[in-house]
Amino acid sequence: MSLQKRLAIVFLSVLSVINIAAGAVTELTMMFGWDITSVIPIKWEITENQILLLNFSIVVLIVMLINIVSLYLFTDVPYSPKEVFENLPTVFMLIPAVIFIVAIYNCIKVPISSDKLWIVLSAVFYVFASAVNFSCLITVKDD
Repeated sequence: MSLQKRLAIVFLSVLSVINIAAGAVTELTMMFGWDITSVIPIKWEITENQILLLNFSIVVLIVMLINIVSLYLFTDVPYSPKEVFENLPTVFMLIPAVIFIVAIYNCIKVPISSDKLWIVLSAVFYVFASAVNFSCLITVKDD
C-alpha cells in the first residue's frame, strides 16, 4: 500500500472520529441540558435544541462531503454509490446506532414538537452520513 493511501486512510479515520464525537457531544448536550454556543450566527427565532442540531447537521454534512471528495481523489477507479455502500461493514455502524437510540430518547424527552422533528431528521441524516463515511473509508482501504 502506498504512502498516499495510508495517509488517506488516516485522514478518513480522523474524519470518522470527528463525526462520531460530534454525534455523541450533540446528544449528550441535549440529554443533560448543557449550555450551547452556536458556531454559526443564526438570526432565526428557533429553540436552543434546533440551533444545536443545525450546527451539528452542518458539521456532519461537511465531513460527509469531504469523505466523498476524498474517496474519488484517493482511489484509482471511479466507484458507483452502490459499490461504495457494498463495502460498508455493519459492525462500524454500532456507535451511530447507539447515538441514534439516544436521539430517540431525547426526542421522547423534549416537550416541543418541532424539536422532536429536528431531532429525528438530524438523527436519520447522521446515520446515513456515518454509513457514507465508513463506506468511503473502507473503499479507499480496499482499493
